[in-house]
Amino acid sequence: MIKKDSRENCYMETDVSEIGSDESVRATLVEEGYTGTPCLRIQIRKHESGKVYMGPEFPLEYAEELIQNIKTLTSK
Repeated sequence: MIKKDSRENCYMETDVSEIGSDESVRATLVEEGYTGTPCLRIQIRKHESGKVYMGPEFPLEYAEELIQNIKTLTSK
């Protein structure tokens, strides 16, 4: 389900608590990232505190390649 953060950026989370950490991986579509252009940001959000840890930002033109690379790496 798509949600919005405090800055109105759309994001989705994947709960990864089953691996031992009470946290989620968050993917956020940021309208204006560090480079001043739209990007995809990957972060960790701790469930207990709700704290979101800053993660890398990828310009949108690399999103499709990044997703394909993850699929390729995990299909082995």
